[in-house]
Amino acid sequence: MVKRFLAGQWGFAVVGAVAVAPCLAADPCQSCHPKQAAAWAQSGMAASFRPAGNEPDGEFTAAGTRFIVHGSTQRMDRAGESSEHVVSWVIGSGKHASGYLVQNGDHLFQSPVCYYSNRHRYDLAPGYERIAGPDFSRSVGEQCLLCHSAGARGGKAISCERCHGSPEEHLRKPAPGSIVNPAKLSAAARDSVCEQCHLAGAARVANPGKSFGDFRPGQTLEDVFTVYTRPPSGDFRVISHAEQLRLSACARSSGGKLWCGTCHDPHPAAPVTLAGYNARCGECHGGQLPKAHPAETNCVGCHMPRREARDGGHTVFTDHRIRRRAVPDGRESQSDELIAWRAPDPAFERRNLGLAYIDAGVAARSPAQLVRGYRMLAEVVESSPDDIAALRGIGRALLLGKQPADGLRAFRRALALTPGDAVSEEDVGVACLEAGLIDEAIQHLEKALAIDPLLLTARTELRQAGRLK
Repeated sequence: MVKRFLAGQWGFAVVGAVAVAPCLAADPCQSCHPKQAAAWAQSGMAASFRPAGNEPDGEFTAAGTRFIVHGSTQRMDRAGESSEHVVSWVIGSGKHASGYLVQNGDHLFQSPVCYYSNRHRYDLAPGYERIAGPDFSRSVGEQCLLCHSAGARGGKAISCERCHGSPEEHLRKPAPGSIVNPAKLSAAARDSVCEQCHLAGAARVANPGKSFGDFRPGQTLEDVFTVYTRPPSGDFRVISHAEQLRLSACARSSGGKLWCGTCHDPHPAAPVTLAGYNARCGECHGGQLPKAHPAETNCVGCHMPRREARDGGHTVFTDHRIRRRAVPDGRESQSDELIAWRAPDPAFERRNLGLAYIDAGVAARSPAQLVRGYRMLAEVVESSPDDIAALRGIGRALLLGKQPADGLRAFRRALALTPGDAVSEEDVGVACLEAGLIDEAIQHLEKALAIDPLLLTARTELRQAGRLK
């Protein structure tokens, strides 16, 4: 029942059938920009998404489950039962790790198996470490695909369009200004190009009528969605490079000039070496360093050490805070406060923040954040009674707050606005189940499954309803 919400399975993202296409899809750009396309092809972005092939053989046991990998087949043995799954797609450049996706019709599910390149072995994928029965049932949504591929329907790795926008106008008029050059944008729009994937924050909230995939280079993130972060703490995560860099003295003293592209060229003429990164430091600090820092000093090794990330599984990543002195690994207590990375449109400010508190409250299991978000959204629906996301947020908070009857009213309103939507049917079914309306719960859950037979959370709730009847 409410376990569905606590597990973070809020809704179920249905993606279009992913068409197989070449991963290195720089065309039509490479015909005019062969050097840039060739350099990009060697980057991690070019290898971010690919069809599964001859993956390394291996096996491991975790959480009472034995996993065996042979090529594209992954087998799971637990408590005398076995299942086999054929992997369709591989996500991740492989520099740190490779994750796996199983495709069933037009649905994608994440494998609990991950190959860690630094260890040359398989283990549980990030996020599965504390799950008692890891399985192949975690749905893959839009945000995951957008940050690892060309999109839900692209079937290819991150390509030129992700940073430079659609090439259509540029092909009609191949001149400067007809394609996006991130370096020539305003600071907010420039940084947004990188932040679309390298700034997770504590919550991301889409503006009304928008989806995360609507972002295009040249916009700011806030034209489409708002990212909310927490006050700085000792918590270190993979997808927080932008947060770390903003905290650095280098960025703060640069007047907005220091950005990701200062050190990272997505299509360099030659592979960047440690000496190359150190040279970037010297461009600003050369001639200003004390005698204890000779020219050959390894700046990155001391000031940007590799650290274990909370969300990175069995891997380490570069800390972009550029600290003067290294700090020990550790987790400090996190604040409940959420701060907009950049302020959204004032019309969405309270709505987006309320939804962010609901999302963060579910993830952190924080009643205080849920209450805070609920109060904001209750005000929002007074003036915007047809805001589906706000209604679902209210229902979600009330259901977790053990007020299913009130939550049911919000979910019913959302269903009335989205007839034929599987998630809305499931929401009403779950709320009915919590309110003790077993027959009505079964009706709505069956409708949800009729619309989307692979809505696994609805199937679980339906089994629970059958046991209670």
